[in-house]
Amino acid sequence: MKQSKNRHRRPGLAHLIGLIAILNIGLIAILNQGRAQEPMPAEPSVVSANRAVLSQLPFSDRQDFEDANQGFIATTPSPDPYKFLQNDPPPTVNPSLWRQAQLDAINGLFKVAHGVYQIRGFSNANMTIVEGTTGLIVIDTLTTVASAHEALELYYAHRPRKPVVSVIYTHTHIDHFGGVKGVISEADVKAGKTKIIAPAGFMEAVATEWVIAGSPMGRRAEYQLGIPLPRGDRGNIDIGLGKAESRGAPGSSLIAPTDSIEKPFESRTIDGVAMVFQLAPGSEAPAEMHIYLPQSRVLDLAENATHTLHNLLPFRGSEVRDANRWSHYISDALERFGPEAEVLIAQHHWPIWGNDRVRARLRNQRDLYKYVHDQTVRMMDQGFRPAEIAELLTAPPGLENDWSSRGYYGTLSHNAKAVYQKYLGWYDGNPAGLNPLPPVEDAKKYVEYMGGAASVIARARDDFKAGNYRWVAQVMDQVVFADPTNSEAPELAARAFEQLGYLSESAIWRNSYLLGAQELRSKPAPSRFSPGVNPDTLRAMTLDVVFDYLGTRLNAPRAGTTQMVINWRFSDTMETAASTLSHGALTAVVGKDTANADAAVTIPRSVFAAAVLGERSIADEIRRGEAMVDGKAAVVTQLFGLFDDFDTAFPIVEPRR
Repeated sequence: MKQSKNRHRRPGLAHLIGLIAILNIGLIAILNQGRAQEPMPAEPSVVSANRAVLSQLPFSDRQDFEDANQGFIATTPSPDPYKFLQNDPPPTVNPSLWRQAQLDAINGLFKVAHGVYQIRGFSNANMTIVEGTTGLIVIDTLTTVASAHEALELYYAHRPRKPVVSVIYTHTHIDHFGGVKGVISEADVKAGKTKIIAPAGFMEAVATEWVIAGSPMGRRAEYQLGIPLPRGDRGNIDIGLGKAESRGAPGSSLIAPTDSIEKPFESRTIDGVAMVFQLAPGSEAPAEMHIYLPQSRVLDLAENATHTLHNLLPFRGSEVRDANRWSHYISDALERFGPEAEVLIAQHHWPIWGNDRVRARLRNQRDLYKYVHDQTVRMMDQGFRPAEIAELLTAPPGLENDWSSRGYYGTLSHNAKAVYQKYLGWYDGNPAGLNPLPPVEDAKKYVEYMGGAASVIARARDDFKAGNYRWVAQVMDQVVFADPTNSEAPELAARAFEQLGYLSESAIWRNSYLLGAQELRSKPAPSRFSPGVNPDTLRAMTLDVVFDYLGTRLNAPRAGTTQMVINWRFSDTMETAASTLSHGALTAVVGKDTANADAAVTIPRSVFAAAVLGERSIADEIRRGEAMVDGKAAVVTQLFGLFDDFDTAFPIVEPRR
């Protein structure tokens, strides 16, 4: 695979911001134009398997479609890349996933209850608007500034134009806060006109989940979300939680919260609206919370009770989520709010109405996550390994036909592996897997033992004809890594990936398989998304997180035994920090000056941010006097020269070259 020569990309939140935000249809068309050969049709065994799904699940149940359309007021005109979903399910898509994709395509402004509205389908997540006495309370702000602005303007077209007096972030994922500057301004926040409320630990969780490992997470998210895939029945149709696209121009934002919810249950009155907040840390996000509105009897479970089994470990990567705690949070919500809640909403998908249905849904979701946790641990205790548990775990008894328990985003298979990882880690206990050969060397030995590439490919073709696509994908992966010059193996691997994608009920499994096939065939460079940590992120991050981020970019082999201590004084924020480089590690103590430092730098944090982003040269800023150095200026320049620039185009389905 060709490596991008762009040397100005930085890992972190903004890479993922750009990755999700730049999903307008025109760019996707440009990115895919002329790159991949036409995908192959579904094989007969896949056609048969997908047709069988139609008789295995209750497709005559149309309640979800009624709920998804209830309260519809209006939408705005927009190019519709998913118009093809109006047709019957094709052979290349699992019919259950096709149904979910149809539901996720319903978009516009909806009335949920008196004084409560949602804009759905303008981005991956939902924007919920609660009408207060003098203004609006916006719960989650979509992914991009443009989509959030368009959503709010749609609301204003049908409701009184009142100012946004408060924004609430339910949790720490970009599709829930990235559009904040589309509904409020930073100036209004600083002036106290608008408050931003978030769960305890919000900014720390944003930094640790998105910034520290942002570069590989962004690359892997392309596979999870299927962003570079064409939209169509042989490409991307959904991501399980909604559509990847955000309306309008790309570009996301972040304004730090001004207030946080600290107690497990906390009651507030915001602009005349009573709200009860329930913290749910370690569930779908490290910092997350539910909201109950007693006046309208609306219960918002953020992303903890959507119309799908969710991920316990996303393909993009993150900290493993705690299914046991997740279940307990839903149970607590059921006990506390269930007796009176009349509407259940989430920040994805569509609501349900009626107390009986709300309580039944909460019970089902509570049991779903507890079942995955407990049954995985039970089999762990019996000595089963992750792959064995994933193969053995079946749907919870009685929930096989519950649409909202289906694996459109998470699956029983990879969630079981996540539970195993949480408790026992990556190692399954067999010493054969303790220190295996790295992928290329491993593949070469396997292929050698199997009689060479030609022999392996010949046998794999027979397995492909027999419908053994999982095995073909595994064995062709060995050939691809053993011999990058072999042209037959990538195509056979791609064909196996395709058929597995066509069979998948999970949108993210489908996306991953199909993008793997596309990259094996056409070897495209990844999409050109916003590089690195952006100014919004650097302003919002605390200094200790900024230096932690810089530490992940330090090239320790290049630094060698170099040692240096630098005092930093940020003239615009009046903050100080002392950084130390020793033993190939960069550490920092915030709020301190160190005696006998090699250099003391006085610099505006905005200029420092520009140097971190590569927008300015630290040496130039020193020469211009923007950065004043007392001591050895060369040490400061040397430090910045030790930071790596990351190329986010690293290969996934092929070896490094």
